[in-house]
Amino acid sequence: MRDKQALTTGEVAKYCGVNFRTVIRWIERGHLEAYKLPGRGDNRIPVNSFITFLQDNNMPVPDELALGGRTMVLLASSDELSADLASFIRRAGWEPIVTVDPIRFGFLLAEHQPGAIAVTSACHAESVARLLRDGENRDTLMLLITAEDDARALPEGWSRYLWPKDQSGLTSLLNGSAAA
Repeated sequence: MRDKQALTTGEVAKYCGVNFRTVIRWIERGHLEAYKLPGRGDNRIPVNSFITFLQDNNMPVPDELALGGRTMVLLASSDELSADLASFIRRAGWEPIVTVDPIRFGFLLAEHQPGAIAVTSACHAESVARLLRDGENRDTLMLLITAEDDARALPEGWSRYLWPKDQSGLTSLLNGSAAA
């Protein structure tokens, strides 16, 4: 799971195995996106930009910076269910980001690029599947966790779990999933 939003030139240098002055040259030449802190003028490199830089240059992305990692964005249909699921997800070693607002959910997907996506309604799964079709094709767990036994077909790549009946299966899935 990623805690930082930006890195120092020294941190980037360490990840790349170069001197921090090399990182400054990459920034000055426009190879690496950065911004300067007010007053001091120190450079900060947004983590997402650094990951893109690594991928563009065929360099490995460190596990602790991997997009999504063990973050799950959850679109819940009720606050009561969202509290139960958030607690369960946290116990399974994932960081839940929960909303009941579908528009905020879309924003959270774009902002966090999570390792897992969960919804509590089959119709939300269909909407999210359409949204994801237009975006990057990444390895993301896509879960429908619902209290209702709905036999409706799910979009390709989605898994259904009946809450709370299928908790052990969901726990096994979440514990066995490596960071994206």
